[in-house]
Amino acid sequence: MARRALCVACWGMDVTTTTPTPQEALSAFLTHWQGGQYHAMALALPARLFPTRRRSVRQVRRAYPGTLSGFSILSARDTDPAATNVDVQVLWRQRGGLELGRVRYRMVYVDDRDQPIARHHPGGQWKPFATYTLPVPRPLRA
Repeated sequence: MARRALCVACWGMDVTTTTPTPQEALSAFLTHWQGGQYHAMALALPARLFPTRRRSVRQVRRAYPGTLSGFSILSARDTDPAATNVDVQVLWRQRGGLELGRVRYRMVYVDDRDQPIARHHPGGQWKPFATYTLPVPRPLRA
């Protein structure tokens, strides 16, 4: 008679893994930029964004110059079954000064070959496919 082993620590708990939301995936990506972890950033980007299809730290440093000082996610809007637009306010140090900007990241849910799949499929991950500069609102006068 065969016996099945049970995980005592997990017994009675749901052990399924959950996929991070687009906001969580983007937050992790921007945290890598804050820490100067360009290799991790390159791995988080889809290979098709690189001209040679090889992820290069040098190319990531060119695309994300300076040092990210801080960021805050402002809003997120699902646009189709595999994509979400996430608006972020970023503060980064470049050429000796601080820059404030707003950026829209188009996050796409992809499989292991970086092909878009619907967000309800297991095994995918969110990756930033495109960025768009947004206008920074003028300060209010009192």
